[in-house]
Amino acid sequence: MALSAEDPLSEFVTLLKAEGRRGVLGLDCGQGTDGLRFVQSGIHFTGVDPSEDNIHSARARGLEASVAGAGSLPFADAAFPSVWAVDALAGLPPEEWDDVVRELGRVTAPGAPIAVVLPEPDPGGEGGGFTVLRSPD
Repeated sequence: MALSAEDPLSEFVTLLKAEGRRGVLGLDCGQGTDGLRFVQSGIHFTGVDPSEDNIHSARARGLEASVAGAGSLPFADAAFPSVWAVDALAGLPPEEWDDVVRELGRVTAPGAPIAVVLPEPDPGGEGGGFTVLRSPD
């Protein structure tokens, strides 16, 4: 499923509510801007980011957040009903993308929606855009 570039977060919230999902893991949550939008929409937000400064800012906004990298998340299997990871792959080398997507599948419930932006494999190539993957059933 593709999300529009205009406001993918609102579309994702609509999807979560339609499926009765009440929580989301925000990967590379930054200072919590998206996290606040999820909370304001009635979706529980848990954020992770590799930057301690970002986590400090997210917590100052009242968000639940912790320092963690995308490749090894400190959560149990199937701990989250969904994942918002739109910035997670962009800064990583392509050879790490599959491992991150597998880790996201591990921490989400079976069939859970995982929103990512698939980076373009090369500057002139196809790809990019907001996509919703599903964790394995």
